[in-house]
Amino acid sequence: MLVDKERIPGNLTQVNLAEDWEVRYWCARFNVGAAELRACVMEVGPHLSDVERRLKEAAHTALANSGED
Repeated sequence: MLVDKERIPGNLTQVNLAEDWEVRYWCARFNVGAAELRACVMEVGPHLSDVERRLKEAAHTALANSGED
């Protein structure tokens, strides 16, 4: 049996949330929690480029609102 950190989704163009191990993979890749990842996919769909863009925007907005440079 493979350890989760060694597993890579077969389709790296779509963020699949059907399997727990894939959710963990994408959460680790984007450094976000499962709830944030799921909300993002619900908002923009499962295409990797859309998810990645939205999560970067959210991180940038959070940093700008924190008063940090």
